[in-house]
Amino acid sequence: METILKMLPIDWLIFWLSIVAYVPLIIGTLKNKFDKSQVFTTWFLYFFLDIITMFSSNKLDGSYVILFGFAVGSFVMALILLSQRRIGWSLLESIITILIIFCIIAWYYSGPYWALIFGIGSESIVGIYLIIKTFINPTVKYNLLAYIIFLIVSIIALFNGKDWSLEQVGFPLCETILNTIIVIPLFKKKWEERNFLA
Repeated sequence: METILKMLPIDWLIFWLSIVAYVPLIIGTLKNKFDKSQVFTTWFLYFFLDIITMFSSNKLDGSYVILFGFAVGSFVMALILLSQRRIGWSLLESIITILIIFCIIAWYYSGPYWALIFGIGSESIVGIYLIIKTFINPTVKYNLLAYIIFLIVSIIALFNGKDWSLEQVGFPLCETILNTIIVIPLFKKKWEERNFLA
Protein backbone atom coordinates (compact mmCIF):
# COMPACT_ATOMS: atom_id res chain seq x y z
CA MET A 1 0.00 0.00 0.00
CA GLU A 2 2.83 2.39 0.87
CA THR A 3 4.40 1.78 -2.55
CA ILE A 4 1.16 2.77 -4.32
CA LEU A 5 0.89 5.94 -2.21
CA LYS A 6 4.40 6.96 -3.33
CA MET A 7 3.51 6.75 -7.04
CA LEU A 8 3.89 10.02 -8.96
CA PRO A 9 1.58 11.14 -11.83
CA ILE A 10 4.09 9.79 -14.40
CA ASP A 11 4.03 6.44 -12.57
CA TRP A 12 0.23 6.34 -12.78
CA LEU A 13 0.46 7.14 -16.52
CA ILE A 14 2.87 4.21 -17.00
CA PHE A 15 0.65 1.94 -14.91
CA TRP A 16 -2.56 2.73 -16.82
CA LEU A 17 -0.89 2.72 -20.25
CA SER A 18 0.63 -0.69 -19.53
CA ILE A 19 -2.89 -1.99 -18.81
CA VAL A 20 -4.42 -0.19 -21.84
CA ALA A 21 -1.91 -2.06 -24.05
CA TYR A 22 -3.78 -5.27 -23.20
CA VAL A 23 -7.17 -3.93 -24.35
CA PRO A 24 -6.68 -4.82 -28.07
CA LEU A 25 -5.46 -8.29 -27.04
CA ILE A 26 -8.46 -8.72 -24.74
CA ILE A 27 -10.86 -7.63 -27.52
CA GLY A 28 -9.19 -10.09 -29.90
CA THR A 29 -9.47 -12.87 -27.32
CA LEU A 30 -13.17 -12.17 -26.72
CA LYS A 31 -13.93 -12.06 -30.46
CA ASN A 32 -11.91 -15.16 -31.38
CA LYS A 33 -13.15 -17.66 -28.80
CA PHE A 34 -12.00 -20.67 -30.80
CA ASP A 35 -8.42 -19.48 -31.35
CA LYS A 36 -6.35 -22.15 -29.60
CA SER A 37 -3.10 -20.15 -29.89
CA GLN A 38 -4.02 -18.24 -26.70
CA VAL A 39 -4.46 -20.35 -23.57
CA PHE A 40 -5.01 -19.67 -19.88
CA THR A 41 -1.84 -21.40 -18.70
CA THR A 42 0.45 -19.19 -20.81
CA TRP A 43 -1.02 -15.95 -19.51
CA PHE A 44 -1.21 -17.18 -15.92
CA LEU A 45 2.48 -18.07 -16.07
CA TYR A 46 3.21 -14.64 -17.65
CA PHE A 47 1.36 -13.13 -14.68
CA PHE A 48 3.43 -15.14 -12.21
CA LEU A 49 6.67 -14.13 -13.95
CA ASP A 50 5.59 -10.45 -13.96
CA ILE A 51 4.80 -10.68 -10.22
CA ILE A 52 8.22 -12.14 -9.33
CA THR A 53 10.05 -9.53 -11.42
CA MET A 54 7.81 -6.76 -10.03
CA PHE A 55 8.45 -7.67 -6.38
CA SER A 56 12.19 -8.01 -7.06
CA SER A 57 12.24 -4.58 -8.70
CA ASN A 58 10.09 -3.01 -5.98
CA LYS A 59 12.35 -4.39 -3.24
CA LEU A 60 15.31 -2.67 -4.96
CA ASP A 61 13.38 0.60 -5.51
CA GLY A 62 13.40 -0.10 -9.24
CA SER A 63 10.94 0.40 -12.10
CA TYR A 64 8.18 -1.84 -10.77
CA VAL A 65 5.23 0.26 -12.03
CA ILE A 66 5.29 -1.05 -15.62
CA LEU A 67 5.50 -4.59 -14.26
CA PHE A 68 2.54 -3.88 -11.98
CA GLY A 69 0.46 -2.92 -15.03
CA PHE A 70 1.69 -5.89 -17.06
CA ALA A 71 0.81 -8.23 -14.17
CA VAL A 72 -2.73 -6.82 -14.06
CA GLY A 73 -3.08 -7.19 -17.85
CA SER A 74 -1.73 -10.75 -17.85
CA PHE A 75 -4.07 -11.70 -14.99
CA VAL A 76 -7.13 -10.30 -16.82
CA MET A 77 -6.12 -12.19 -19.99
CA ALA A 78 -5.71 -15.38 -17.94
CA LEU A 79 -9.16 -14.96 -16.35
CA ILE A 80 -10.84 -14.40 -19.73
CA LEU A 81 -9.17 -17.47 -21.23
CA LEU A 82 -10.05 -19.55 -18.16
CA SER A 83 -13.71 -18.47 -18.48
CA GLN A 84 -13.59 -19.62 -22.12
CA ARG A 85 -12.02 -22.93 -20.98
CA ARG A 86 -9.04 -22.38 -23.24
CA ILE A 87 -6.53 -24.34 -21.22
CA GLY A 88 -3.50 -26.04 -22.73
CA TRP A 89 0.11 -26.96 -22.14
CA SER A 90 2.99 -26.86 -24.59
CA LEU A 91 6.75 -26.49 -24.67
CA LEU A 92 6.34 -22.73 -24.03
CA GLU A 93 4.53 -23.30 -20.72
CA SER A 94 7.20 -25.81 -19.67
CA ILE A 95 9.95 -23.28 -20.43
CA ILE A 96 8.16 -20.48 -18.52
CA THR A 97 7.64 -22.80 -15.54
CA ILE A 98 11.36 -23.67 -15.46
CA LEU A 99 12.23 -19.96 -15.70
CA ILE A 100 9.87 -19.15 -12.81
CA ILE A 101 11.52 -21.87 -10.69
CA PHE A 102 14.96 -20.38 -11.47
CA CYS A 103 13.68 -16.92 -10.40
CA ILE A 104 12.33 -18.29 -7.12
CA ILE A 105 15.59 -20.14 -6.43
CA ALA A 106 17.57 -16.97 -7.25
CA TRP A 107 15.43 -14.96 -4.80
CA TYR A 108 15.68 -17.60 -2.05
CA TYR A 109 19.44 -18.08 -2.23
CA SER A 110 20.73 -14.72 -3.50
CA GLY A 111 18.02 -12.14 -2.84
CA PRO A 112 16.01 -9.72 -5.01
CA TYR A 113 18.91 -8.41 -7.12
CA TRP A 114 19.62 -11.81 -8.68
CA ALA A 115 15.90 -12.58 -8.82
CA LEU A 116 15.51 -9.37 -10.86
CA ILE A 117 18.32 -10.40 -13.21
CA PHE A 118 16.74 -13.84 -13.66
CA GLY A 119 13.31 -12.20 -14.06
CA ILE A 120 14.50 -9.82 -16.79
CA GLY A 121 16.36 -12.68 -18.47
CA SER A 122 13.23 -14.86 -18.29
CA GLU A 123 11.04 -12.11 -19.73
CA SER A 124 13.61 -11.73 -22.54
CA ILE A 125 13.53 -15.45 -23.34
CA VAL A 126 9.72 -15.37 -23.50
CA GLY A 127 9.98 -12.21 -25.63
CA ILE A 128 12.36 -13.92 -28.07
CA TYR A 129 9.82 -16.74 -28.45
CA LEU A 130 7.15 -14.12 -29.20
CA ILE A 131 9.42 -12.40 -31.75
CA ILE A 132 9.99 -15.69 -33.59
CA LYS A 133 6.26 -16.45 -33.52
CA THR A 134 5.44 -12.95 -34.83
CA PHE A 135 7.98 -13.15 -37.68
CA ILE A 136 6.61 -16.57 -38.70
CA ASN A 137 2.96 -15.53 -38.52
CA PRO A 138 2.47 -11.76 -38.10
CA THR A 139 -1.16 -11.28 -37.02
CA VAL A 140 -1.78 -7.55 -37.43
CA LYS A 141 -5.36 -7.28 -36.19
CA TYR A 142 -5.39 -6.41 -32.46
CA ASN A 143 -1.65 -7.14 -32.09
CA LEU A 144 -0.23 -4.11 -33.92
CA LEU A 145 -2.01 -1.53 -31.76
CA ALA A 146 -1.24 -3.51 -28.58
CA TYR A 147 2.48 -3.73 -29.30
CA ILE A 148 2.71 -0.07 -30.33
CA ILE A 149 1.27 0.82 -26.90
CA PHE A 150 3.61 -1.68 -25.21
CA LEU A 151 6.51 0.04 -27.01
CA ILE A 152 5.36 3.55 -26.04
CA VAL A 153 4.90 2.67 -22.36
CA SER A 154 8.28 0.88 -22.31
CA ILE A 155 10.01 3.99 -23.69
CA ILE A 156 8.25 6.23 -21.14
CA ALA A 157 9.25 3.86 -18.31
CA LEU A 158 12.82 3.76 -19.65
CA PHE A 159 13.19 7.55 -19.48
CA ASN A 160 11.34 7.71 -16.16
CA GLY A 161 14.19 5.85 -14.46
CA LYS A 162 16.05 7.78 -11.77
CA ASP A 163 19.37 6.59 -13.20
CA TRP A 164 20.69 4.04 -15.69
CA SER A 165 21.07 1.20 -13.19
CA LEU A 166 19.74 -2.31 -13.79
CA GLU A 167 17.04 -1.77 -11.18
CA GLN A 168 15.76 1.39 -12.85
CA VAL A 169 16.04 0.65 -16.57
CA GLY A 170 16.77 -3.07 -16.94
CA PHE A 171 13.20 -4.20 -17.56
CA PRO A 172 11.99 -1.13 -19.55
CA LEU A 173 15.09 -1.33 -21.80
CA CYS A 174 14.51 -5.04 -22.39
CA GLU A 175 10.84 -4.38 -23.24
CA THR A 176 11.72 -1.44 -25.52
CA ILE A 177 14.09 -3.61 -27.56
CA LEU A 178 11.71 -6.60 -27.71
CA ASN A 179 8.65 -4.51 -28.66
CA THR A 180 10.59 -2.58 -31.31
CA ILE A 181 11.53 -5.88 -32.96
CA ILE A 182 7.99 -7.28 -32.60
CA VAL A 183 6.31 -4.32 -34.34
CA ILE A 184 8.59 -4.64 -37.41
CA PRO A 185 6.87 -7.72 -38.95
CA LEU A 186 3.46 -6.35 -37.88
CA PHE A 187 4.07 -3.03 -39.66
CA LYS A 188 5.45 -4.92 -42.68
CA LYS A 189 2.35 -7.13 -42.86
CA LYS A 190 0.06 -4.10 -42.43
CA TRP A 191 1.88 -2.30 -45.27
CA GLU A 192 1.56 -5.37 -47.52
CA GLU A 193 -2.17 -5.65 -46.75
CA ARG A 194 -2.66 -1.96 -47.47
CA ASN A 195 -0.86 -2.21 -50.83
CA PHE A 196 -2.82 -5.38 -51.68
CA LEU A 197 -6.14 -3.63 -51.05
CA ALA A 198 -5.10 -0.46 -52.91
